[in-house]
Amino acid sequence: MWKNKKYKDIKNKVDERILKITANKNEIIQEAVTDLVNAGGKRLRPILVILASRFGEIEDEKVYNIAAGIEIIHMSTLIHDDIIDEADLRRGEKTTHKRFGKKMAVFIGDYLISRTLDIFEDNLSKKSRKKLNKVVSLICEGEIKQFQNKNNIEISTLDYFRRIRKKTALLFGLSMYIGAYESGIRGKKFNHLYNFAIEMGMAFQIEDDLLDFQGKEDITGKNVGKDLESGIYTLPVVLLLNNKKTKEKTKEILRNENKVIARKKIIELINKYDMIGESRSIAEKFVKKAKNNLKELPDNKTRKFILKIMERQIDRRY
Repeated sequence: MWKNKKYKDIKNKVDERILKITANKNEIIQEAVTDLVNAGGKRLRPILVILASRFGEIEDEKVYNIAAGIEIIHMSTLIHDDIIDEADLRRGEKTTHKRFGKKMAVFIGDYLISRTLDIFEDNLSKKSRKKLNKVVSLICEGEIKQFQNKNNIEISTLDYFRRIRKKTALLFGLSMYIGAYESGIRGKKFNHLYNFAIEMGMAFQIEDDLLDFQGKEDITGKNVGKDLESGIYTLPVVLLLNNKKTKEKTKEILRNENKVIARKKIIELINKYDMIGESRSIAEKFVKKAKNNLKELPDNKTRKFILKIMERQIDRRY
């Protein structure tokens, strides 16, 4: 993510814990999980668990188990997402289903989820487990809704925001919720941590979606333009579909042109009407809300570190 020793130390500890939890004698499982860990990733969700916990009190062993469990769930969703999206690349490497086949990838994703059951049973309170179950259910609902909404030219901005809240923001929120709750934090401090993470998650997903139009494959490690071609309309396209000047033209292109030509013409419209800039302005509004919640927390090194992490997600290129 960036050359910060504190960040790298936390990330390395999380990675070590993930490998320990998921260790298996089956060669394919072991190779697949090791590849996922070694491929990199920001580990934002487990880091949010750990940083939220530092506003309270909790044993390192427990919080790192929880953090690793959250990341393992995230990794399993990425495997399943890549199968559904037929993605060839993830973080610059072949996706799990491209390496081992779709059927095996499904089993690997399921295996990862199974490894979190004992971790959460042993380390989470009943209330946190209930919250976890609810969020995972909503994430699944969000993925199903995204699939149902493929090629939906009537999608609204509200539909989009609801989708990314379930798809991304809720897992960010859950990370800080669990880290805070399990370390004894309650009241306003707890609410500000949770709300911060939700707003950050919304901004993060918008920025991630913009990479479908602006990113370079050798940097992002995934196929540029894949979302648009597969009928998943992210914020710049949604804005075109809901703008009086552009909606009819956009609908006509998406209805009548083949995917390759449609992609080219839609990107031209996005650039002409600066929908990237408008999308980024919307992301900045979520960032502002996140910062307002952060300001209500104690002014300490952890708060400053959280702010640095969030700011690195804005105007990113991978």
